[in-house]
This record gives sequence, structure tokens and C-alpha cells, in this order.
Amino acid sequence: MPMRISRPSLLAGLTALALLVLPAQTLADDGRETRLTVAQAYVGAMLEDVDIDEMVRAMYRPVLDQIRAGGQDVSDAQEAEIEALYLAEMSQPMRDLIGSQDEIMADLMTLSELEALYDFYQTSAGRNVLLKLPRIVEAQMPATMQVIEERMDVILPQMMEILD
Repeated sequence: MPMRISRPSLLAGLTALALLVLPAQTLADDGRETRLTVAQAYVGAMLEDVDIDEMVRAMYRPVLDQIRAGGQDVSDAQEAEIEALYLAEMSQPMRDLIGSQDEIMADLMTLSELEALYDFYQTSAGRNVLLKLPRIVEAQMPATMQVIEERMDVILPQMMEILD
């Protein structure tokens, strides 16, 4: 004869299970808070050192280089105007974006990874490496844009077929 579980018994069992699971969830959340604290320390230190304006310049310089390579002249005055536009429109949003990385880092990284990253950043070599990353991105931007442009000619038609 199959065992029949009464509704009150089922409810009591689920409640007991929930009480057993909740402490584990609380521990997981406590671990996240610890990770978030370390991530906030890292992001805060990085924001003190990083040159946001240089990061913004790294966004438009490759575009101007391509424009010049296409034969169009860009005067110093035009470049200064473009720089002012980018700095006015992008500096604070980039600062905010970088500042919000702590939550993402706390969700994606382990505590030991965050501590190692923070410790690495505290060394002069670590700080120098991480502060050079925007220049690496800038140097690769023309090639990245070319790869995207070339591959989109192949990808977009196939993507549209998939979506039809």
C-alpha cells in the first residue's frame, strides 16, 4: 500500500527542509558580501589610478586613424573638438561603468581570485600592467574593427536566415 502523506505533514516537511537550506543560503550570501568587499577595494583603488580621459581618447583615436587612412583630412581643431565631445559625453559614464564592476566581479570570481587580483594590483608591476590595458585595447581596436566588419558580412545574412 503506497504511503500517503497528509498535507500538514508535507507542509511541515517542506518547512523543515527550508530551515535546513536557509542557513546554507545565508552562508553563500555572506561569502558574496566578503567577495564584494574585496571587489570594491580593488575597483576603488583602480579608479584612483586609472586615467579615464585616456581611456576615452582610446575610443576615438582609432576611428580618426581610419578616417585619415581613408583620405579625409582631420585638422587639429577638429580633433580637439572631437576630443572635447568624447570627454564630455563619455568620461562620467565610463567612470560609472568601471565603478559598477565590483558587483559583477563578486558574482563571477572566487574570494581567492579577487584577493589575488587585489594583491597583484597593489604591486608596482601589477598596477603598471593593469593601467596599460587601455593602451592595449586601443592598439588592437583597428584590427578588432576590421575583423568585425569582415565577419559581419558572413554572419548577418546567416543570422537573418536563422531568424526567418
